[in-house]
Amino acid sequence: MITTVPPHPRTPTSAGAVTNRFPAMRPASSSIDPPTVKLVLTRPLAAAAAVVTSSASRVRGVDAARGIALLGMIAAHTLPLAEGGLPTMVGRLVNGPAAALFGVLAGLSVAMLTGRRRLELGTEPARRYALRLVVRGLAIGSLGLALGQVALGSIDVILTYYGVLFVLAVPLVFLSTRVLVVLGAVLTVLAPVTGFLLRAQLPPTELLDPSFTMLVTDPAGLLTTLMFTGAYPVWPWLAYLCIGLAVGRLRLDSTRVAATLAGGGVLLALVASVASSLILQAAGGLEQLLASSGLSPEELAALSAEGPNGVTPTTSWSWLAVTLPHSSTPFDLARTIGTSLAVLGFMLLLDRLIARSASGTPARVLSAARSPLAAAGSMTLTFYVLHVVVSGLAPESDPWVLFLVQVVAALAVGALWQRRVGRGPLETGVAKLVDAVVAAPSRTTAPTTAVRPRVGSRLQSALAVTVLVVVVATGAGVALAFPASQDTATVTSAESDTSEETPAEEPGAVEGADGDTAGNPAAGEPAFPESGDAANAPEPGNDGAESGDEG
Repeated sequence: MITTVPPHPRTPTSAGAVTNRFPAMRPASSSIDPPTVKLVLTRPLAAAAAVVTSSASRVRGVDAARGIALLGMIAAHTLPLAEGGLPTMVGRLVNGPAAALFGVLAGLSVAMLTGRRRLELGTEPARRYALRLVVRGLAIGSLGLALGQVALGSIDVILTYYGVLFVLAVPLVFLSTRVLVVLGAVLTVLAPVTGFLLRAQLPPTELLDPSFTMLVTDPAGLLTTLMFTGAYPVWPWLAYLCIGLAVGRLRLDSTRVAATLAGGGVLLALVASVASSLILQAAGGLEQLLASSGLSPEELAALSAEGPNGVTPTTSWSWLAVTLPHSSTPFDLARTIGTSLAVLGFMLLLDRLIARSASGTPARVLSAARSPLAAAGSMTLTFYVLHVVVSGLAPESDPWVLFLVQVVAALAVGALWQRRVGRGPLETGVAKLVDAVVAAPSRTTAPTTAVRPRVGSRLQSALAVTVLVVVVATGAGVALAFPASQDTATVTSAESDTSEETPAEEPGAVEGADGDTAGNPAAGEPAFPESGDAANAPEPGNDGAESGDEG
């Protein structure tokens, strides 16, 4: 009997090795190690991951800037802006810059809503983006008209002006980034000068909050208020919109861009302030201003504590050299554009710092401290409306108590709401309304894909600027043809007569927007026929409809 013995396998060189015929068997007592999977990103995947990370960080920086503007607006509406005829520290920090920051961030939001790139005429995505901006502007403007209708408190509601800015942003999205910067610089000088000339041809007007009643009874007066004579006149504020739209197209995840915005903003603000001082002090502008207005230096100092409400008087060209808050002069626009860019730049630099040392304890502390601010900034439309309502219902409350309650509520509720729900309630409502009226362009379709031959770049820019000029010129024509309704003129005249006959309880003092007395003896004087109630200069809020996640 022949027995066949199978050949023995070769001894493996290491445990787990495979021979040419049989695998080597591990001892029964040994355990099998689980497989280890190591994911190594290739260059394209690593780049994509970096883009996702930087995008999220960039959004948090923009929302943090919105949060700062929101807190500044609450402070300007609740805390004393002046004491003894001089601006307080709060007034110096927030009165003017907070409003301008919202204006610049409005342009940045438009950039996010349109894909952060220039749109091309004759494309389906461009048509949808434009219609969505119009619907969004109408929705936000309607909220502003509603708040103006109920007339809670003495806050000048910004939402109606904000809505008009979104509508007028339609031609701007067809301009290149370079043209937007140039146009913003031109408007910084041109808009205040032309507005000054136009207001000089208008009769004295009363500063009114836009409302549905005004829309029905005096539409021409409403248009004039929104465009040229209101608390936040759209014509000069287009400079904020252009600069913000241009900034929104930059690489905000770049440290160089963030540092340029921060440093350039600080430099621009300083240059504007110094140039204004030189013109007023060294070039004799201050003497001309005092002589034409009939004010004493003390009275002018009192006026500068809170500033005119949106625009300056037209008694002297020297008014265009001031940097008073809410004056909409070339130097005021340049200064507040600079402060807005500086705040945004520093928030973006904070993003880069947190992203580079995400695993470190300091980065985690900074991120945790910034989170409530960014959360509140992501739903500023909701918090702004609540702020107007609460401030209007509690006008006699202690200013600091009212301020702290609203700030703590915004930070705490914002953080909790964002974590549990997400987008704010009013932000969600506006977004759903826009989606219901005009569907969003497909994300798989490039916004520059034309359905017919593309319009030349220069021709497209010329058409966009022409449309903007025609709209503004039409508004100016309406203002000149229908300066004010008969009822409004009668009321203004009656109030002017009453103010001349009835002496103030304290000479040189007027009632401020926050209920405190602010030294401003110039308010209501004949030297300020265009400025309305010059003592009240509250800060606006942000519509907040464009939270960073919509970019």
